[in-house]
Amino acid sequence: MYVGRRMTREVIALSPKDTVRDANRILEENRIHHLPVVEGEELVGIVSDTDIRKWILREEMVHEEGTASRRTGSVEEIMTRDVITVSPGDTIEDALLILHRRRFGALPVVEGRKLVGIVTKADILAAFIDTLSIEGIGVRIEVILPQSANSLLRLIQKLAEMQVEIRSLVLSPYGQEFAAFLRIGTIDVATVKTRLRGYGFKVPELADFLG
Repeated sequence: MYVGRRMTREVIALSPKDTVRDANRILEENRIHHLPVVEGEELVGIVSDTDIRKWILREEMVHEEGTASRRTGSVEEIMTRDVITVSPGDTIEDALLILHRRRFGALPVVEGRKLVGIVTKADILAAFIDTLSIEGIGVRIEVILPQSANSLLRLIQKLAEMQVEIRSLVLSPYGQEFAAFLRIGTIDVATVKTRLRGYGFKVPELADFLG
């Protein structure tokens, strides 16, 4: 999966000279949390709802103290200038890792310095929901496999022999083995598990993970 497939292309953006209060209004009206800042088409910064709340709080404190604010109230005063970005050709996994490690909610998407989109945690979550077919009809089973391509191939072949459709398949390390998480198109999951065990596959139940 690539960022270019999941990003929002019609990006609401600000200019550096826009006011912070206008930025706050735009965020509230559109129910979003981040606004890229551009000059022409070039990305020069980003503003979050947290940045804006901090600015408003400081201004309210200044007003209560009766002192004059030296701020012009423009977006360029509060925007983050050193923006971390991704490109349309980056993977969703890479974008997710950046969001997780940096604790960001969104990443601008650029080609060179040109802003071409924005990708959020919600976009990435939707991508994984689609990839794993979570909203489709089916049930999930877990099969523990040796770390070899042949074991995975044999599992797929046995499911094909049973005429069980695989909707999605994810492999994850499980000690010295792999855990294969499959979403299959059947309602008779008990029979599938029983037959897989009969073929020698390790098919754990929930109690096995809780024990």
